[in-house]
Amino acid sequence: MDARLPVHQAKCPRWNDTRDVGSHTHICDLPDEILLRILGLLPLKEVVRTSALSKRWEYLWTSISSLVFREDESNGRMVFMNFVERALLLCQSSPLKVFSLNYVIDGDEYVAGDESRINSWITAAIRRNVQELRLHLGIEHPSFNYSLPSCIFRCETLTEFHLLLNGTLRLPSSVRLKNLKVLALEYLHLDDDRSVEQLFSCSSLETLSLDYCTWPEDMTMHISAPKLLSLSIVERDSFLDIGSHAHIKILCPCLKSFEYYGEFLDDYAISGSPSLEEAIIHVFHPSDVERKPDQCARHAYKLVKELSRVKLLTLSEDILEDLDENKRILDLGSVPFFGYLTKLKLTTRNVDLESVAFQVLLRKCSILRSLKFDVGVSIESETAEGILDPAPHCFLTSLKEITIGYFDAADYELLAVMILLRAASVLEELVIHCTEQCFVTFPGDLMEALLALPRASSRCAITFLACKMQTASNV
Repeated sequence: MDARLPVHQAKCPRWNDTRDVGSHTHICDLPDEILLRILGLLPLKEVVRTSALSKRWEYLWTSISSLVFREDESNGRMVFMNFVERALLLCQSSPLKVFSLNYVIDGDEYVAGDESRINSWITAAIRRNVQELRLHLGIEHPSFNYSLPSCIFRCETLTEFHLLLNGTLRLPSSVRLKNLKVLALEYLHLDDDRSVEQLFSCSSLETLSLDYCTWPEDMTMHISAPKLLSLSIVERDSFLDIGSHAHIKILCPCLKSFEYYGEFLDDYAISGSPSLEEAIIHVFHPSDVERKPDQCARHAYKLVKELSRVKLLTLSEDILEDLDENKRILDLGSVPFFGYLTKLKLTTRNVDLESVAFQVLLRKCSILRSLKFDVGVSIESETAEGILDPAPHCFLTSLKEITIGYFDAADYELLAVMILLRAASVLEELVIHCTEQCFVTFPGDLMEALLALPRASSRCAITFLACKMQTASNV
């Protein structure tokens, strides 16, 4: 018996990439390309530890294309900083697909030169032709003033840039990101309007999201990226509102999707977007902050009027409430026709069918096919007299589906359902999502009661959904 150690069996050979992957019996037999993809799924610290496995693995990790650094407070700040610098020093052999840094900055460390170290890490990623840059930089010291390296804003390989800074974004006088497709900014104060407008006008930009960003008083900001397809804005909270409001003008001819969430503290205008297909407008009124219904109603009404070409529209019930409180705004003659709208969804709270704003909107939707009440529907009156009578045009010609969520089977809800069934003469399906409260509130057979309600459409089917069980009845 040969006592010599079969060394060739203990080592992991570097196979040519043309080898049949299916013939390999050990993970170390796989080509480098496959191993690097596997390493890309692991936390970076675990990836570095693979260098101890064998000679082949010792430097394999230095060729990974994604570097994701997240500060771990349990190991100490200096340990983390040294780890980042060691990884960047060793990983210099290939272009970098992703560089992500999650780090908390405070004033004391800034004095110690923290800013220069962070900027050196970012600059190293830029030099490696990074494609996706993600910076989550929390600032804890109120007097801390941090500037990003200017090389970010002239990086020709950058296609995605995600930045959370919790401070003022200071930009160079010239922004040249000709290949940037995705831009996401969070918790930033955007100060220099000229440079910011350059950033928002990048020639290849397709997706833009602005979450909790603030603007200078009375600032007019233009968003005019020629290829922008999707725009999402989450407005700052009202308790941060310390001055006049900004005016945001959106001039994007290819825009297809627009989403807004906030209190309409700022004024928004959309023009020159004939391809806009979907809009989501979600107004939120904090219970502990004094409301400004006049301002909200004006801004909301102005924006909704400019969305008349959308096909899918989602509105929060809070918008209807603000408009109802300011009925003088609802001049039926000035409300545009929503001639392309096929799906309307109402969210946040149950919708009162007596809402003037709701009824005006319905009468302007000529081809509406789907109406969805995400959080239910109600009626404050004890009778149904005069509500949706006469019926909106779409109820007579195009409305095929109504969906009601969070149905408790209370009397006011049953009355609302009856009104809808009585008005919708071409309705094909009514979908009702019942809560468990249905079986407590309603004493008898709920399905039987729903089927007994008078309806204008003889083809209408009622789909009753409860407890993940679906029952459909066609009458």
